[in-house]
Amino acid sequence: MVSIVQSKKKRTRRRKGGNTTSYITFGAKSVVCLAIFAVVYFIGMMFFQPMLRDEEKASRFKSAKDRLVGKVKEEGHAWKEEIQMVRGQGREKVEKELIDKAWTQFIEGKQQKGKPLDQGVLQPHASKENVQSGLNEKPTTGFMVLGMHRSGTSMLSGLLVDGFGYKPGKPLIQPAFDNEKGFFELIPAVLQNDEFMRNQQIHWASKVGKYDSEYALEQTKQGNIDTQKLDKAVAVLNNPENIPWLQKDPRMCITMRTWLPYLNSKPAIIFTYRHPLEVAMSVHKRESGFTITRGLRLWINYNKAAVTNSADLCRVLSNNNVVLDDPLAETMRISNELTTKCGVPAPPKQITKDIIESFVDPSLQHNKKQLEEKSKERMVLEKHGDCEVREFESQYTETQKLLRETEMKTYLMAMKIYCDFQSGDAYKSDYEWP
Repeated sequence: MVSIVQSKKKRTRRRKGGNTTSYITFGAKSVVCLAIFAVVYFIGMMFFQPMLRDEEKASRFKSAKDRLVGKVKEEGHAWKEEIQMVRGQGREKVEKELIDKAWTQFIEGKQQKGKPLDQGVLQPHASKENVQSGLNEKPTTGFMVLGMHRSGTSMLSGLLVDGFGYKPGKPLIQPAFDNEKGFFELIPAVLQNDEFMRNQQIHWASKVGKYDSEYALEQTKQGNIDTQKLDKAVAVLNNPENIPWLQKDPRMCITMRTWLPYLNSKPAIIFTYRHPLEVAMSVHKRESGFTITRGLRLWINYNKAAVTNSADLCRVLSNNNVVLDDPLAETMRISNELTTKCGVPAPPKQITKDIIESFVDPSLQHNKKQLEEKSKERMVLEKHGDCEVREFESQYTETQKLLRETEMKTYLMAMKIYCDFQSGDAYKSDYEWP
Protein backbone atom coordinates (compact mmCIF):
# COMPACT_ATOMS: atom_id res chain seq x y z
CA MET A 1 0.00 0.00 0.00
CA VAL A 2 2.84 2.33 0.98
CA SER A 3 4.67 1.54 -2.24
CA ILE A 4 1.65 2.47 -4.31
CA VAL A 5 1.34 5.88 -2.63
CA GLN A 6 5.03 6.60 -3.12
CA SER A 7 4.79 5.66 -6.74
CA LYS A 8 1.92 8.19 -7.29
CA LYS A 9 3.92 10.95 -5.54
CA LYS A 10 6.84 10.42 -7.87
CA ARG A 11 4.64 10.67 -10.98
CA THR A 12 3.07 13.89 -9.60
CA ARG A 13 6.51 15.45 -9.06
CA ARG A 14 7.57 14.54 -12.59
CA ARG A 15 4.43 16.19 -14.05
CA LYS A 16 4.92 19.37 -12.05
CA GLY A 17 8.60 20.08 -12.48
CA GLY A 18 10.18 17.22 -14.27
CA ASN A 19 12.15 17.52 -17.60
CA THR A 20 9.75 17.51 -20.62
CA THR A 21 12.38 16.02 -22.85
CA SER A 22 11.74 12.78 -21.15
CA TYR A 23 8.41 12.67 -23.05
CA ILE A 24 10.01 13.17 -26.50
CA THR A 25 11.64 10.30 -28.17
CA PHE A 26 13.35 10.69 -31.61
CA GLY A 27 13.28 7.71 -33.78
CA ALA A 28 14.50 7.36 -37.40
CA LYS A 29 11.11 8.24 -38.85
CA SER A 30 10.88 11.48 -36.88
CA VAL A 31 14.32 12.60 -37.97
CA VAL A 32 13.53 11.90 -41.63
CA CYS A 33 10.24 13.84 -41.48
CA LEU A 34 11.89 16.85 -39.87
CA ALA A 35 14.69 16.79 -42.42
CA ILE A 36 12.24 16.71 -45.35
CA PHE A 37 10.24 19.59 -43.86
CA ALA A 38 13.40 21.67 -43.39
CA VAL A 39 14.56 21.02 -46.95
CA VAL A 40 11.13 21.88 -48.43
CA TYR A 41 10.89 25.04 -46.31
CA PHE A 42 14.38 26.11 -47.31
CA ILE A 43 13.68 25.54 -51.02
CA GLY A 44 10.33 27.31 -50.76
CA MET A 45 11.88 30.33 -49.13
CA MET A 46 14.60 30.45 -51.79
CA PHE A 47 11.94 30.38 -54.55
CA PHE A 48 9.28 32.69 -53.13
CA GLN A 49 11.38 35.29 -51.35
CA PRO A 50 12.68 36.96 -54.59
CA MET A 51 9.12 37.06 -55.90
CA LEU A 52 7.96 38.74 -52.76
CA ARG A 53 10.81 41.22 -53.02
CA ASP A 54 10.01 41.81 -56.73
CA GLU A 55 6.35 42.31 -55.96
CA GLU A 56 7.24 44.76 -53.27
CA LYS A 57 9.62 46.55 -55.64
CA ALA A 58 7.00 46.53 -58.38
CA SER A 59 4.45 47.97 -56.02
CA ARG A 60 6.84 50.70 -54.98
CA PHE A 61 7.84 51.34 -58.64
CA LYS A 62 4.19 51.50 -59.80
CA SER A 63 3.38 53.95 -57.05
CA ALA A 64 6.37 56.11 -57.95
CA LYS A 65 5.60 55.83 -61.67
CA ASP A 66 1.98 56.86 -61.14
CA ARG A 67 3.11 59.87 -59.16
CA LEU A 68 5.68 60.77 -61.85
CA VAL A 69 3.25 60.27 -64.75
CA GLY A 70 0.64 62.34 -62.98
CA LYS A 71 3.16 65.11 -62.44
CA VAL A 72 4.39 64.94 -66.04
CA LYS A 73 0.83 65.01 -67.37
CA GLU A 74 -0.02 67.94 -65.15
CA GLU A 75 3.08 69.84 -66.24
CA GLY A 76 2.53 68.76 -69.85
CA HIS A 77 -0.95 70.26 -69.90
CA ALA A 78 0.41 73.44 -68.37
CA TRP A 79 3.17 73.60 -70.98
CA LYS A 80 0.72 72.95 -73.78
CA GLU A 81 -1.60 75.73 -72.61
CA GLU A 82 1.35 78.08 -72.22
CA ILE A 83 2.73 77.24 -75.69
CA GLN A 84 -0.68 77.70 -77.27
CA MET A 85 -1.07 81.01 -75.49
CA VAL A 86 2.41 82.17 -76.51
CA ARG A 87 1.97 80.97 -80.09
CA GLY A 88 -1.40 82.62 -80.36
CA GLN A 89 -0.14 85.88 -78.95
CA GLY A 90 3.02 85.65 -81.03
CA ARG A 91 1.16 85.02 -84.29
CA GLU A 92 -1.25 87.89 -83.66
CA LYS A 93 1.61 90.14 -82.63
CA VAL A 94 3.67 89.31 -85.73
CA GLU A 95 0.69 89.77 -88.03
CA LYS A 96 -0.22 93.06 -86.35
CA GLU A 97 3.36 94.31 -86.61
CA LEU A 98 3.59 93.34 -90.28
CA ILE A 99 0.28 95.00 -91.13
CA ASP A 100 1.06 98.14 -89.14
CA LYS A 101 4.49 98.33 -90.77
CA ALA A 102 2.98 98.04 -94.25
CA TRP A 103 0.45 100.77 -93.50
CA THR A 104 3.10 103.07 -91.97
CA GLN A 105 5.38 102.62 -94.97
CA PHE A 106 2.49 103.42 -97.29
CA ILE A 107 1.56 106.61 -95.40
CA GLU A 108 5.19 107.74 -95.22
CA GLY A 109 5.62 107.13 -98.94
CA LYS A 110 2.53 109.21 -99.73
CA GLN A 111 3.64 112.03 -97.47
CA GLN A 112 7.15 112.11 -98.91
CA LYS A 113 5.73 112.52 -102.40
CA GLY A 114 3.34 115.24 -101.29
CA LYS A 115 0.17 113.35 -102.25
CA PRO A 116 -3.03 113.58 -100.19
CA LEU A 117 -3.98 110.43 -98.34
CA ASP A 118 -7.50 110.32 -99.77
CA GLN A 119 -6.46 109.75 -103.36
CA GLY A 120 -7.09 106.21 -104.47
CA VAL A 121 -7.40 104.70 -101.00
CA LEU A 122 -9.79 104.30 -98.13
CA GLN A 123 -8.34 105.81 -95.00
CA PRO A 124 -8.35 103.68 -91.84
CA HIS A 125 -11.80 103.54 -90.23
CA ALA A 126 -13.34 105.64 -93.02
CA SER A 127 -17.10 105.34 -93.49
CA LYS A 128 -18.04 102.66 -96.01
CA GLU A 129 -21.40 104.26 -96.85
CA ASN A 130 -20.04 106.39 -99.70
CA VAL A 131 -17.84 103.72 -101.31
CA GLN A 132 -18.31 103.60 -105.07
CA SER A 133 -20.09 100.41 -106.11
CA GLY A 134 -20.64 100.87 -109.84
CA LEU A 135 -18.28 98.36 -111.43
CA ASN A 136 -18.77 99.53 -115.00
CA GLU A 137 -17.49 103.04 -114.25
CA LYS A 138 -14.24 101.73 -112.75
CA PRO A 139 -11.00 101.17 -114.67
CA THR A 140 -9.26 97.78 -114.59
CA THR A 141 -5.89 98.26 -112.93
CA GLY A 142 -5.28 94.74 -111.61
CA PHE A 143 -6.64 91.23 -111.25
CA MET A 144 -7.48 88.47 -108.80
CA VAL A 145 -6.28 84.86 -109.05
CA LEU A 146 -9.17 82.60 -108.09
CA GLY A 147 -8.96 78.88 -107.44
CA MET A 148 -9.47 76.26 -104.77
CA HIS A 149 -6.76 75.63 -102.16
CA ARG A 150 -4.00 73.26 -103.39
CA SER A 151 -4.87 74.00 -107.03
CA GLY A 152 -1.64 75.64 -108.16
CA THR A 153 -2.68 79.24 -107.50
CA SER A 154 0.54 79.97 -105.58
CA MET A 155 2.75 78.63 -108.36
CA LEU A 156 0.84 80.56 -111.02
CA SER A 157 0.86 83.77 -108.96
CA GLY A 158 4.58 83.39 -108.28
CA LEU A 159 5.33 83.04 -111.99
CA LEU A 160 3.29 86.16 -112.73
CA VAL A 161 4.93 88.17 -109.94
CA ASP A 162 8.54 87.07 -110.46
CA GLY A 163 8.28 86.67 -114.21
CA PHE A 164 6.19 89.68 -115.27
CA GLY A 165 6.44 92.05 -112.33
CA TYR A 166 2.77 92.14 -111.31
CA LYS A 167 2.49 93.66 -107.83
CA PRO A 168 0.94 91.68 -104.93
CA GLY A 169 1.68 94.39 -102.37
CA LYS A 170 3.09 93.93 -98.88
CA PRO A 171 3.23 92.36 -96.34
CA LEU A 172 2.88 88.83 -97.76
CA ILE A 173 2.52 85.50 -95.99
CA GLN A 174 5.97 83.95 -95.79
CA PRO A 175 6.88 80.61 -97.46
CA ALA A 176 6.14 77.43 -95.51
CA PHE A 177 6.91 73.72 -95.70
CA ASP A 178 3.91 73.10 -97.96
CA ASN A 179 4.66 76.12 -100.18
CA GLU A 180 8.40 76.76 -100.21
CA LYS A 181 8.27 79.31 -103.05
CA GLY A 182 5.72 81.45 -101.22
CA PHE A 183 1.96 82.03 -101.14
CA PHE A 184 1.86 85.58 -102.59
CA GLU A 185 -1.06 86.38 -100.31
CA LEU A 186 -1.51 89.86 -98.81
CA ILE A 187 -1.75 89.38 -95.04
CA PRO A 188 -4.44 92.00 -94.26
CA ALA A 189 -6.62 90.64 -97.09
CA VAL A 190 -6.34 87.08 -95.77
CA LEU A 191 -7.12 88.19 -92.22
CA GLN A 192 -10.10 90.25 -93.40
CA ASN A 193 -11.48 87.26 -95.28
CA ASP A 194 -11.25 85.31 -92.05
CA GLU A 195 -13.20 88.12 -90.35
CA PHE A 196 -15.92 88.06 -93.01
CA MET A 197 -16.27 84.29 -92.67
CA ARG A 198 -16.11 84.25 -88.89
CA ASN A 199 -18.98 86.73 -88.72
CA GLN A 200 -21.17 84.15 -90.46
CA GLN A 201 -19.82 81.16 -88.48
CA ILE A 202 -17.93 79.99 -91.55
CA HIS A 203 -14.40 78.63 -91.87
CA TRP A 204 -12.25 78.23 -95.01
CA ALA A 205 -12.97 74.50 -94.86
CA SER A 206 -16.48 74.51 -93.44
CA LYS A 207 -19.88 75.81 -94.62
CA VAL A 208 -18.37 78.06 -97.31
CA GLY A 209 -21.41 77.43 -99.52
CA LYS A 210 -23.52 79.42 -97.04
CA TYR A 211 -21.52 82.63 -97.30
CA ASP A 212 -23.72 85.68 -98.06
CA SER A 213 -21.76 88.60 -99.56
CA GLU A 214 -24.68 91.06 -99.19
CA TYR A 215 -25.07 90.21 -95.52
CA ALA A 216 -21.32 90.72 -95.05
CA LEU A 217 -21.58 94.17 -96.64
CA GLU A 218 -24.45 95.14 -94.35
CA GLN A 219 -22.60 93.85 -91.30
CA THR A 220 -19.54 95.85 -92.34
CA LYS A 221 -21.50 99.07 -92.84
CA GLN A 222 -23.22 98.64 -89.47
CA GLY A 223 -19.88 98.26 -87.74
CA ASN A 224 -20.42 94.63 -86.73
CA ILE A 225 -17.23 93.50 -88.48
CA ASP A 226 -13.77 94.83 -87.67
CA THR A 227 -12.56 96.63 -90.81
CA GLN A 228 -9.03 97.67 -89.82
CA LYS A 229 -7.57 94.91 -91.98
CA LEU A 230 -9.97 95.74 -94.79
CA ASP A 231 -8.80 99.36 -94.79
CA LYS A 232 -5.16 98.33 -94.91
CA ALA A 233 -5.68 95.76 -97.67
CA VAL A 234 -7.73 98.20 -99.75
CA ALA A 235 -5.06 100.85 -99.23
CA VAL A 236 -2.59 98.54 -100.97
CA LEU A 237 -4.94 97.47 -103.77
CA ASN A 238 -6.13 101.05 -104.41
CA ASN A 239 -2.63 102.50 -104.38
CA PRO A 240 -1.94 104.10 -107.82
CA GLU A 241 1.70 103.15 -107.43
CA ASN A 242 0.77 99.48 -107.07
CA ILE A 243 -0.39 99.00 -110.69
CA PRO A 244 -0.80 96.46 -112.19
CA TRP A 245 -1.75 94.71 -108.97
CA LEU A 246 -2.32 91.03 -108.28
CA GLN A 247 -4.50 89.74 -105.45
CA LYS A 248 -4.42 86.06 -104.56
CA ASP A 249 -6.20 84.23 -101.74
CA PRO A 250 -8.35 81.12 -102.31
CA ARG A 251 -10.90 82.57 -99.85
CA MET A 252 -11.57 85.29 -102.45
CA CYS A 253 -13.52 82.64 -104.39
CA ILE A 254 -16.05 82.89 -101.57
CA THR A 255 -15.80 86.53 -100.43
CA MET A 256 -14.92 88.44 -103.61
CA ARG A 257 -18.30 90.16 -104.06
CA THR A 258 -17.93 91.70 -100.60
CA TRP A 259 -14.66 93.33 -101.67
CA LEU A 260 -15.76 94.83 -104.99
CA PRO A 261 -17.49 97.98 -103.62
CA TYR A 262 -14.32 98.97 -101.75
CA LEU A 263 -12.00 98.75 -104.75
CA ASN A 264 -11.33 101.70 -107.04
CA SER A 265 -10.78 99.18 -109.81
CA LYS A 266 -12.91 96.67 -111.63
CA PRO A 267 -10.64 93.62 -111.29
CA ALA A 268 -10.01 91.11 -114.04
CA ILE A 269 -10.05 87.45 -113.01
CA ILE A 270 -7.67 84.57 -113.61
CA PHE A 271 -9.55 81.38 -112.84
CA THR A 272 -7.54 78.17 -112.55
CA TYR A 273 -8.48 74.68 -111.43
CA ARG A 274 -6.91 71.29 -110.77
CA HIS A 275 -8.17 67.70 -110.91
CA PRO A 276 -10.56 67.32 -107.93
CA LEU A 277 -9.06 64.03 -106.73
CA GLU A 278 -5.55 65.51 -106.70
CA VAL A 279 -6.80 68.46 -104.66
CA ALA A 280 -8.75 66.28 -102.22
CA MET A 281 -5.75 63.99 -101.70
CA SER A 282 -3.44 66.96 -101.19
CA VAL A 283 -5.73 68.54 -98.57
CA HIS A 284 -6.22 65.10 -96.96
CA LYS A 285 -2.45 64.75 -96.64
CA ARG A 286 -1.96 68.26 -95.24
CA GLU A 287 -4.95 68.53 -92.89
CA SER A 288 -5.42 66.03 -90.05
CA GLY A 289 -8.76 64.20 -90.17
CA PHE A 290 -9.67 65.61 -93.58
CA THR A 291 -11.47 62.95 -95.63
CA ILE A 292 -11.36 62.64 -99.42
CA THR A 293 -15.13 63.19 -99.49
CA ARG A 294 -14.81 66.46 -97.61
CA GLY A 295 -12.02 67.61 -99.91
CA LEU A 296 -14.16 66.85 -102.98
CA ARG A 297 -17.12 68.78 -101.57
CA LEU A 298 -14.88 71.72 -100.82
CA TRP A 299 -13.52 71.58 -104.39
CA ILE A 300 -17.09 71.80 -105.70
CA ASN A 301 -18.04 74.73 -103.45
CA TYR A 302 -14.91 76.79 -104.11
CA ASN A 303 -14.97 76.37 -107.88
CA LYS A 304 -18.70 77.01 -108.06
CA ALA A 305 -18.30 80.22 -106.04
CA ALA A 306 -15.31 81.38 -108.11
CA VAL A 307 -17.15 80.98 -111.41
CA THR A 308 -20.53 82.37 -110.34
CA ASN A 309 -19.04 85.32 -108.41
CA SER A 310 -16.91 86.38 -111.38
CA ALA A 311 -19.54 85.91 -114.09
CA ASP A 312 -19.81 89.66 -114.83
CA LEU A 313 -16.04 90.26 -114.83
CA CYS A 314 -13.46 89.75 -117.55
CA ARG A 315 -11.95 86.29 -117.07
CA VAL A 316 -8.84 84.54 -118.30
CA LEU A 317 -9.15 80.77 -117.89
CA SER A 318 -6.38 78.30 -117.16
CA ASN A 319 -5.73 75.07 -115.27
CA ASN A 320 -2.88 73.46 -113.37
CA ASN A 321 -2.19 70.79 -116.01
CA VAL A 322 -1.63 73.34 -118.77
CA VAL A 323 0.66 75.43 -116.56
CA LEU A 324 2.79 72.39 -115.68
CA ASP A 325 2.90 71.18 -119.31
CA ASP A 326 4.33 74.45 -120.65
CA PRO A 327 4.64 77.16 -117.97
CA LEU A 328 6.39 79.62 -120.30
CA ALA A 329 3.79 79.53 -123.06
CA GLU A 330 0.82 79.45 -120.68
CA THR A 331 1.91 82.37 -118.50
CA MET A 332 2.70 84.45 -121.61
CA ARG A 333 -0.79 83.69 -122.96
CA ILE A 334 -2.40 84.64 -119.64
CA SER A 335 -0.50 87.92 -119.39
CA ASN A 336 -1.32 88.80 -122.98
CA GLU A 337 -5.05 88.15 -122.47
CA LEU A 338 -5.09 90.19 -119.26
CA THR A 339 -3.93 93.18 -121.30
CA THR A 340 -5.62 92.70 -124.69
CA LYS A 341 -8.89 91.16 -123.47
CA CYS A 342 -9.41 92.65 -120.02
CA GLY A 343 -7.56 95.96 -120.18
CA VAL A 344 -5.10 95.32 -117.37
CA PRO A 345 -2.05 97.61 -117.81
CA ALA A 346 0.88 95.82 -119.45
CA PRO A 347 3.35 94.26 -116.99
CA PRO A 348 6.76 95.88 -116.39
CA LYS A 349 8.68 92.95 -117.88
CA GLN A 350 8.40 89.61 -119.69
CA ILE A 351 9.04 86.19 -118.23
CA THR A 352 12.15 84.20 -119.16
CA LYS A 353 13.14 80.54 -119.11
CA ASP A 354 15.46 81.22 -116.18
CA ILE A 355 12.52 82.34 -114.05
CA ILE A 356 10.57 79.23 -115.05
CA GLU A 357 13.45 76.89 -114.21
CA SER A 358 14.07 78.56 -110.85
CA PHE A 359 10.42 78.55 -109.87
CA VAL A 360 8.79 75.37 -111.25
CA ASP A 361 9.87 72.18 -109.53
CA PRO A 362 10.58 69.52 -112.23
CA SER A 363 9.37 66.80 -109.84
CA LEU A 364 5.85 68.27 -110.09
CA GLN A 365 5.86 67.67 -113.83
CA HIS A 366 7.33 64.19 -113.38
CA ASN A 367 4.80 63.21 -110.70
CA LYS A 368 1.96 64.52 -112.86
CA LYS A 369 3.00 62.29 -115.78
CA GLN A 370 3.31 59.29 -113.47
CA LEU A 371 -0.20 59.87 -112.09
CA GLU A 372 -1.60 60.18 -115.60
CA GLU A 373 0.02 56.89 -116.67
CA LYS A 374 -1.20 55.11 -113.55
CA SER A 375 -4.71 56.48 -114.04
CA LYS A 376 -4.92 54.97 -117.52
CA GLU A 377 -4.74 51.52 -115.96
CA ARG A 378 -7.97 52.05 -114.04
CA MET A 379 -11.46 51.30 -115.25
CA VAL A 380 -13.54 54.05 -116.88
CA LEU A 381 -16.66 54.80 -114.81
CA GLU A 382 -18.20 57.57 -116.92
CA LYS A 383 -17.50 59.63 -120.03
CA HIS A 384 -18.45 63.24 -120.66
CA GLY A 385 -17.51 63.94 -124.24
CA ASP A 386 -13.78 63.26 -124.49
CA CYS A 387 -13.35 63.46 -120.73
CA GLU A 388 -13.05 60.09 -118.99
CA VAL A 389 -13.87 59.54 -115.33
CA ARG A 390 -11.80 56.64 -114.00
CA GLU A 391 -12.08 54.67 -110.79
CA PHE A 392 -9.85 55.49 -107.84
CA GLU A 393 -8.68 53.84 -104.64
CA SER A 394 -11.19 54.53 -101.89
CA GLN A 395 -10.01 55.47 -98.44
CA TYR A 396 -12.66 53.17 -96.95
CA THR A 397 -12.87 49.39 -96.66
CA GLU A 398 -15.51 47.20 -98.29
CA THR A 399 -17.37 46.91 -94.98
CA GLN A 400 -17.81 50.72 -94.83
CA LYS A 401 -20.41 50.60 -97.56
CA LEU A 402 -22.27 53.84 -96.85
CA LEU A 403 -19.07 55.88 -96.58
CA ARG A 404 -17.78 54.39 -99.83
CA GLU A 405 -21.03 55.18 -101.61
CA THR A 406 -20.99 58.80 -100.40
CA GLU A 407 -17.37 59.17 -101.43
CA MET A 408 -18.06 57.77 -104.91
CA LYS A 409 -21.17 59.93 -105.39
CA THR A 410 -19.23 63.08 -104.46
CA TYR A 411 -16.33 62.07 -106.71
CA LEU A 412 -18.58 61.57 -109.74
CA MET A 413 -20.27 64.92 -109.06
CA ALA A 414 -16.92 66.71 -108.88
CA MET A 415 -15.62 64.95 -111.99
CA LYS A 416 -18.70 66.01 -113.97
CA ILE A 417 -17.85 69.65 -113.16
CA TYR A 418 -14.18 69.05 -113.98
CA CYS A 419 -15.11 67.68 -117.40
CA ASP A 420 -17.45 70.64 -117.93
CA PHE A 421 -14.58 73.00 -117.14
CA GLN A 422 -12.55 71.32 -119.85
CA SER A 423 -15.34 71.52 -122.39
CA GLY A 424 -16.31 75.07 -121.36
CA ASP A 425 -19.89 74.18 -120.43
CA ALA A 426 -19.39 75.14 -116.78
CA TYR A 427 -18.81 78.78 -117.76
CA LYS A 428 -22.16 79.15 -119.49
CA SER A 429 -24.75 81.35 -117.79
CA ASP A 430 -27.36 78.58 -117.74
CA TYR A 431 -25.05 75.92 -116.33
CA GLU A 432 -26.71 73.82 -113.62
CA TRP A 433 -24.45 73.48 -110.61
CA PRO A 434 -25.01 70.65 -108.10
